[in-house]
Amino acid sequence: MSSTVASKRVNSVDDDVPKDLALAPTASLIRSFAVYSALSFPSFVDASPTVLSVSTSIPLVKQLALFVVKNTFFKQFVGGETFQDTIPLIRGLRERNLACMLDYSVEVDEAAAIKGHDSLKSHDQQAALQCQKNISEMMTSIPLIAAVEGGDGDNPAMRKTWMAIKLSALVPSEQSLRNLTTALLRTQKEPHAPFSTDILYNDSPEAPLTRDDISALQKLHADLKKLGELAVQHRVRIAIDAEHTWYQPAIDAFATDLMQSCNAIAQASPVNPLVYLTFQAYLRSTSARLKSAVAHANANNYILGAKLVRGAYHQQEMDSHTSNSPPPVWSQKQETDQCYNACSEFLLDQLASPRSSPTMPKIGILFGTHNKESCDVIMNGLAKRNLASEGPDGVLKVPQWVSGQVQLGQLLGMADGLTNYVSCRLDCQDSPMVLKCVPYGRLEDVMPYLGRRAIENKSVLGNSNTDAERQRIGGELRRRLFG
Repeated sequence: MSSTVASKRVNSVDDDVPKDLALAPTASLIRSFAVYSALSFPSFVDASPTVLSVSTSIPLVKQLALFVVKNTFFKQFVGGETFQDTIPLIRGLRERNLACMLDYSVEVDEAAAIKGHDSLKSHDQQAALQCQKNISEMMTSIPLIAAVEGGDGDNPAMRKTWMAIKLSALVPSEQSLRNLTTALLRTQKEPHAPFSTDILYNDSPEAPLTRDDISALQKLHADLKKLGELAVQHRVRIAIDAEHTWYQPAIDAFATDLMQSCNAIAQASPVNPLVYLTFQAYLRSTSARLKSAVAHANANNYILGAKLVRGAYHQQEMDSHTSNSPPPVWSQKQETDQCYNACSEFLLDQLASPRSSPTMPKIGILFGTHNKESCDVIMNGLAKRNLASEGPDGVLKVPQWVSGQVQLGQLLGMADGLTNYVSCRLDCQDSPMVLKCVPYGRLEDVMPYLGRRAIENKSVLGNSNTDAERQRIGGELRRRLFG
């Protein structure tokens, strides 16, 4: 009954137009309607990366292609070309009691970079420069993010600013992460146990790590420590993205190290945890890895930051699997859905544990999902564990300490109806529990992200969510045009 009541509160166009629709200019709604209509065709989604690549390589076509992309898909899914461009969006989200996770979405495309240079050495130099630029942008953005939101007066715990980090964009060669992963798996003593960066400081490198790998990864380690120090200073949360399984253990090692230093229980900060590691529910190992991560955090006196998503590389994982053993990912979407919901229940159990308290919670959770059923599992789970109290109208009143530890998020330009539904059902005293992930970057630099995002999220873009958004926006357009 509660979800039905809340759904009426959110989706009633005649009596109570959702804020995102009410505030949107008509031209913006028309653009969104056109984009969602295009994304309803799976063949278009599949072809989009190739179309982008070809059209931007033809001199006479490039400018037209960029113009079209910038005024359609870029404006729909990207917050702007610079951090400054995103400021009005950040403030607009906060007026709707929504938080923001900034994502500098410039990626290192090794194949394209090599084509543009005469030698591998030239490519390596260019890749190193791009990585340094990415790091510098993130370090510059952290204090700026905090300044835009302002800390909510005397209560910095209510600040809900985030930054997403993709580690493969911070090393000149993704091969270094692959080699580190191989070395970590060879030395791992217990299945699913958290990894450590100590291996980077051994007297002799573990095979297949090279001296160049060690040098690049030690620099990444140092850069991440600086980012962590800035995050602690400005109380900005960092979510480290999950990536392919062939270098996920390397990412886990860096993230675990950063959590131990930034999320320490002894840290005198009203915002804790600050660093979050991403767990992908489409992996068969996720449930066991979550349990090991919780045990490791308890044993080492830091607060685990867990970001739970379904996963974005399913097709690549299936295509890369060649052995007779089961693939690392679930074969059916239903299995992923079941794993996601089971992991959600486990994470909420940790927050409600007798060992967790308002003054010292043992976990922070970010649920990244575009699935309404999972959102209901999470919200009903809060009420079931007395982490929120449900009123007769279906709205959940959430204590401030809980709203500080639990967030739900969706991507900018996607599942806006679900974002409204969840935010309207949660009464969290102006401390946002729902966020939008806001990518930004120069149009030409973000083109690989746009193409990759279309493919990775085909399961989201090409199904009923797209139809629902198109119908929701179409209803508002009809209301404005015809009354």
